[in-house]
Amino acid sequence: MIYITDEIIDKIIKEDMPYSDITTEMLGIGEENGTISFYTRSAGVIAGVTIAGKIFSKLDCEIISSVSEGAQLTAGSLIFQAKGKASALHAGWKISLNTLEYLSGIATLCHEMAEIAYSVNKNIMLAATRKSMPLSRELVTLAFQAGGVSAHRLGLSETVLIFKQHLEFIGGLDNLESVIKSSKHKMAEKKIILETENMQDSLKALHFDFIDGLQLDKLSPDEVSIIVKERNKINKHILILAAGGINKNNIKEYAATQADVIVSSAFFHAKPLDIKAVIEKDEK
Repeated sequence: MIYITDEIIDKIIKEDMPYSDITTEMLGIGEENGTISFYTRSAGVIAGVTIAGKIFSKLDCEIISSVSEGAQLTAGSLIFQAKGKASALHAGWKISLNTLEYLSGIATLCHEMAEIAYSVNKNIMLAATRKSMPLSRELVTLAFQAGGVSAHRLGLSETVLIFKQHLEFIGGLDNLESVIKSSKHKMAEKKIILETENMQDSLKALHFDFIDGLQLDKLSPDEVSIIVKERNKINKHILILAAGGINKNNIKEYAATQADVIVSSAFFHAKPLDIKAVIEKDEK
């Protein structure tokens, strides 16, 4: 479960309604009572209902119905329903709809890619990169979980992940062992992952006993397969992560390599799920 703070909800509401809803005020309908309902127009995996619920609760609405995060719904299904004053329903309408559509689109693509990967490798783990728009990480991480995908690395304070940009400052791959062994005690509880971009460095790194995993960036499925086979001979404890350019069209080939983890940014480019919102005035 991703904990969404009141601060985030307040920012979402405030961004769309910096002062007031002048349309509702002009029409004089704010005190009327009504109900808002969200329905799927197409089948998909739902994400964002937690946020929608917090939005409407913050606006003093009563939540009538809500599916769970990760629910797999067919077209025409009810996702969420709340009742309250027209002023509150209109304030929460678009921000909730946008959140549900974008996050459900991500969750749906996550689920689809996971199903493809699991069809050839039931033990594979799918992970999303941290290429989210700034200030949106909690929201997209909620969508990843709803779709059955993990967050690869939520921030710089987690796993030690060494890129070529880091190697530039220590004199290259050949100096990595001495640097890590002299400083590993500083991050004793953290995993150390090294990213490589070619076969030569990848095969060399398989002999490193001071790393926990090897992230193969933009290597082909055939190359990843070779690295996995060599890993099994040399050091079975090193995790193999395949990354770079992996999407719905080629994930099956990468999953078949028997890599331990597939890391992808494709989830961020998911098409929003088509959802409709209906607001109805309560009968007196």
